[in-house]
Amino acid sequence: MNNEENILLDEEQPNIDFIMQAVDMAQAEGTPPEQILTPDELAIYQEYMLANKPMQSGHYDNLVDIIDDSKIKRLAQEVIDWVRWDEESRKEWSRREKEGIRLLGLSDRTDVSERFKGASTVTHPLLIEAVTQFHSRALAEIWPPEGPVKAITLGDKDTEKAMQAQRVEDYMNFQYTEEMPGAFEEEDMMLFRLPISGSCFKKVYYDPLCKKIVSRLIEPADFIAPFSASDLSTAPRYTHRYRQHHNEVKKLIAKGFYADVELPESVNESAEYPEVLDEIDNIEGRERISQDDNRHTILECCAELSLEDEYEFSVPYLIWIDRDEQKVLRVQRNWRPMDDLMKKIVSVAHYKFKPGLGFYGYGLLHLIGGLAQSSTGSLQALLDSAAFSNMQGGYRTRDSRVKGGDTPIAPGEWREVDISAEELNKAFFTLPYKEPSAVLYNLLGYLDDRGQRIVGTNDLMSGDANPNAPVGTTLALIEQGGKSFADILRRLHKGHRDEFKILSELNSYYIPDDGYPYYTDSGSKMIMASDFDDRVDVIPVSDPNIISNSQRIIQAQAVVDLATNHPGEVDMNAALRMMLEAIRVTNVDELLQSNEGVKQNQEQIAQLEIQLKQAEVAKLQAEKELTEARVTESVLRGMFSAIQAASLIAQNPAIAPISQELFSSAGGKDYNGSPLVSMPAQAQQPIAVPQNTSPNYPAIPESPEQGANAGIETMRNETLQ
Repeated sequence: MNNEENILLDEEQPNIDFIMQAVDMAQAEGTPPEQILTPDELAIYQEYMLANKPMQSGHYDNLVDIIDDSKIKRLAQEVIDWVRWDEESRKEWSRREKEGIRLLGLSDRTDVSERFKGASTVTHPLLIEAVTQFHSRALAEIWPPEGPVKAITLGDKDTEKAMQAQRVEDYMNFQYTEEMPGAFEEEDMMLFRLPISGSCFKKVYYDPLCKKIVSRLIEPADFIAPFSASDLSTAPRYTHRYRQHHNEVKKLIAKGFYADVELPESVNESAEYPEVLDEIDNIEGRERISQDDNRHTILECCAELSLEDEYEFSVPYLIWIDRDEQKVLRVQRNWRPMDDLMKKIVSVAHYKFKPGLGFYGYGLLHLIGGLAQSSTGSLQALLDSAAFSNMQGGYRTRDSRVKGGDTPIAPGEWREVDISAEELNKAFFTLPYKEPSAVLYNLLGYLDDRGQRIVGTNDLMSGDANPNAPVGTTLALIEQGGKSFADILRRLHKGHRDEFKILSELNSYYIPDDGYPYYTDSGSKMIMASDFDDRVDVIPVSDPNIISNSQRIIQAQAVVDLATNHPGEVDMNAALRMMLEAIRVTNVDELLQSNEGVKQNQEQIAQLEIQLKQAEVAKLQAEKELTEARVTESVLRGMFSAIQAASLIAQNPAIAPISQELFSSAGGKDYNGSPLVSMPAQAQQPIAVPQNTSPNYPAIPESPEQGANAGIETMRNETLQ
């Protein structure tokens, strides 16, 4: 081989067939391709694998046949180990969950029956009473008959977006009330279980078997999160464990949802069965006779992994694993196709009764579990004391001969004995059993009252309020007693909003682009995938600010009053609709008048209001003019009197001192300096002054004091006139 041939061989590109054979041999030995290929060969290999990747049909396809077999095998064991570690980290939580179920008093399992034979095993109803009252009140607020969803428009309001929001609201309520299998039953169970466990989870997903989107309640014991998790969005992983019959697994394999793996026909469910589920089975009267129930334990884990070579960092995946067979059934990408950040999709809504100090919320078990146990012990002690007091026992001598032996005497029975009365009295000794203690009874009442105060189940909220109390007092007590429930309702509102957002996004993905027709009692309707865009938001129909129907009616009545008092500013039609909906009237549209009729009535009322206001303004103007006329008349009278006085002084300067004295005695002050008219140096004989003929003007006074008094009286009379 000459030098030219060597140069040509060096310039030739590596053979892809040779590279693939080398990679296959390396993988068989467990060696990664990076260790046997040059950088150029590795680049060609990666480009070839990316170009010939089988998964080109969809972002969410099953990747089991795409990912390397060695990674798949390790993945099954890793997920099983994760679940075992996470389960061990919450072992104490599981134990408390089982005790909480037992404290409901529904199970015949009890730990107090071994104290002595015939001991009371009754459970105090504090916990079950609080659970049932919360369940009934929450269900009425969260799930009205028309459906739990309300759609609102975002941004500027217009007719098109309002119609879009109405379509979204109608369809999602149709989904929950008609189309989703068991949606109401799942919600009903969630609201009953939530106050017990403190945390409940609902998963919204597309079911390939029924070909519908469903919302399922996850048993809290079967939702496993790691110790370090604080919420679902930031948790490094979380797992849903559920049990699936063998026939359903075969159907999912046939439909291509699960990978085509070999599974045994007969499945023995593993002994790792949650203690809480075993306690629930006992309450319902179910017993696991045989382990051969053909149920696979499936682990659906959401975690961030490095499974595909084109990603330089871990990305979120969903993994389905058969725990008992340790086989991977499905691997699916768990981020949106257009998301460059590859953010994890959370398809689970977390409901909390009370916020906890970690991942799980606190329920009634955590709040009043100790009080419930103490109340149960007090109640059992009272019943045992009453039983001992009513059916006393003691000691008797060996030689006492009583027919019937130790059989208790029935009421009204007289039994024969072979000894005398004195001997009978000496032969028996009754133990000093006491009657039930009043102190213990008061303690039981105190514990019960404290428990009800904590959870807010007082007499008023349970429907035992005084019917003769004033309305204002009753509403104030309802608001005060319902604060605890309102706090929980806000968290339910938030959990429902998360669930509805998940459902809305799934609808935008699975509804056909050309629309999906559906049929209701009001006729045929159509929903489009484009309706579920960013212009419309879905929220719960429940209002976290309203805790009872009474409060809703009072609020509606206040709106009706505002519409009545301000007809031009508040729409009466909308106010009446609010009131009719508050009192649960179904045929609202039939009862309300048309908008045109309502507008005409409102215009007439507004016109009358304007006329009344104009009449009031005219009346006020007339009163103002009358007051001004009286003031003018008074001023004119004063000016006339001043002119007459000035005329007299000018005709007879000798009376100037008298006028000055009258002015001063009346409280007047001369701000102009010296008087205009002064007395002559020589005293002169008085000059006769013509008498004023005015009836209100006094005669010339004989002295200054008399003149001052007369002047004051004259001014008073003129003022009164």
